[in-house]
Amino acid sequence: MAIDNLKHIPKKAAEQTLVDYAECLTDWYIERIPIKHRKANGQYFTHEKVSELMVNLFENIGQKEVIKILDPGAGIGIFESTFCEYIKSLKKKVKLSFDLYENDITIIPLLEQNMKICKDDMAAEELEINYKIINEDFILSNAPVFNDQENFDEEKDGYDFVISNPPYYKLNKNSKQVVEMKNIVSGQPNIYTLFMAVSAKLLKNGGQMTVLTPRSYCSGLYFKTFRKWFFNIVKPQKIHLFESRKEIFKKYDVLQENVILSVTKTSTIPKKILISVSEGIPNETMSTKNATYGEIIIETNNDIVMRIPTSELDNLIAANIDEFDDNLETLGFKVSTGPVVPFRATNFLLKKSNGSKDVIPLIWMHNIENGMVKWPLKKNNIPIGLKRTTESENILKPNKNYVLIKRFSAKEGKQRINAGIYLKKSLKSDYIGIENHVNYLYKKDGELTPDEAYGIAALLNSKLYNRYFQITNGSTQVNAFEIRNLPLPSIKIIQNIGDSIQKLNSTDDISKEKIVINNLKIDEKISRELLLV
Repeated sequence: MAIDNLKHIPKKAAEQTLVDYAECLTDWYIERIPIKHRKANGQYFTHEKVSELMVNLFENIGQKEVIKILDPGAGIGIFESTFCEYIKSLKKKVKLSFDLYENDITIIPLLEQNMKICKDDMAAEELEINYKIINEDFILSNAPVFNDQENFDEEKDGYDFVISNPPYYKLNKNSKQVVEMKNIVSGQPNIYTLFMAVSAKLLKNGGQMTVLTPRSYCSGLYFKTFRKWFFNIVKPQKIHLFESRKEIFKKYDVLQENVILSVTKTSTIPKKILISVSEGIPNETMSTKNATYGEIIIETNNDIVMRIPTSELDNLIAANIDEFDDNLETLGFKVSTGPVVPFRATNFLLKKSNGSKDVIPLIWMHNIENGMVKWPLKKNNIPIGLKRTTESENILKPNKNYVLIKRFSAKEGKQRINAGIYLKKSLKSDYIGIENHVNYLYKKDGELTPDEAYGIAALLNSKLYNRYFQITNGSTQVNAFEIRNLPLPSIKIIQNIGDSIQKLNSTDDISKEKIVINNLKIDEKISRELLLV
C-alpha cells in the first residue's frame, strides 16, 4: 500500500510549531490510510501533550553538547518535533542525533518530510540536528546485539535517550521476532515488550528510556520472564498513569490502560520514584506523589511485579493485604478457565432448552450478576445451553458449587473483579458448561461449602480487593494467574465472612463491605475511606 498524491503532503504554515506540524501530518495520514492497515502495523500515534510530557520526563537533557537519541518506532516523528522544540526553549547549543526506525513504507515519506522541516527550523536557530531513518524491522535488526552475537560497545554505540510509543499486537509463537527473543518470552508475547527489551539493551550505562505502552506487562504469567530480565538492567525513576482507558487514544477507538514509564539503565536502586496521574491527556491538574522503590517493584514467589499506587490509600491497602500468608493454592482451591470455546462447540450450542434433560446449562459472563450466577438469562440471541453428547462431555463440568469470575471487566467500570456464586442446587443438571470468558474457582479435593463460596466471592467483589488488584494489574482481563496469587486470609476467616453474608437481611454492597473489613481487621483509615468511595 502506498499513499496517493504524495506531492500534496501539507506544507508547514509559518504560524505552526514543529509539534503542530507533526500533528497536522498525522491527521492527514489517518484520513488517507485505512484503519485495518494501521491496526495491522500497530500504528497508534502519540498525542502532542503526551509527547511533551514524555520528553519532559528526561533529566539532564541540556547538560551534554551532543545527545544520541533512539526512536525505535518513529511513525511521523512527533517525539523528534517535541525534542527540537524543547532544545530551542533551553537556548543552549545542544546537537541532537536521531536514529529513527520505521518499517511501514506508507509513513516514511511523511517522516522524511517532518525531519527535513525539523532540521531546517533548527538551522534557522543556529542549532544542529542529524538524523538517520532506518527502514528495517527494529527487533530483527538489533536481535544479534540483544543476544550478544555482535560486538556492542555501550559507551560508543549506546544511546543517551530512548523515547518510544512502540506498536502493540500479539505475535505468533513461531514469528521471527519471537524466535530471536525467545530468552525473554513466555506464553503468547506482545510485540511492545520486545521493543522495550531491545531498547533497554541499546542504552548506554546511565542512559534513560521513556516509553508509552499498555500496562499489561506489570504483572501476569505471560510477561514474567520479561519483567525479571528488564528490571534487572533498568530501574524505574518516573511513572505516569492514565486513569481513563479510552481517552489517551480516543481518536482510534482503542480501549487500553496505558502507562508512561521512565527508567535509567543502572543497578542502583533509586531513593524515590515519582508517580503522576491524569484522567486522560496530561494537563496542569494532574496529581503527583513520591513512592519508594519497594512500593513499586515487588519481588515475591520467584516473580517481579510492578505496582503503581497512586495515593496513600493505595499504599495502606497494599500493606494490609500483603500481610496475609495464604492464597488459593495453600487453602486447597484452584481456579481455571471455562473450557467451552463457542466457535469450537458450534455443533453443541443450543438457543432453547425445551425442558430436555439432554440440555446442559451454559454459563456466560452476562450470567454473573450482582454477585450471583443467574441462568437462564437471554441476551442478544446468545446460546443458553449445550447438547449433551459423547463428544461434548469433555468440555462439561460436574454440577458442583463454584465461584465464577468474569475474565473481562466493563470498559470504564470501577470494579475490575466480578465474581458470582454458583450453587449446585440452583439447577437440576448433572453437568454445567462454563464459557471460555469465565474463570471458575473450585476445591481441589471435595467441594466448596456455601460459606466458602460466599466468603471468597465477597472478598473478590469487595472494594478492598478490587483496589488492591488494580494497583498491580492494568489489564482489562482478569486472568486465573492473578486470582491464584492474591494474598488471602485464613480459611476460618473466609468461612466467617461467608456465614455472615448469608445471614444478612440486606444485600447492599456497603453491608457486605463492612463484613469483609471487620473480619479482616483492616486499618480504620482504610475502612473509612473505602466506605466513602
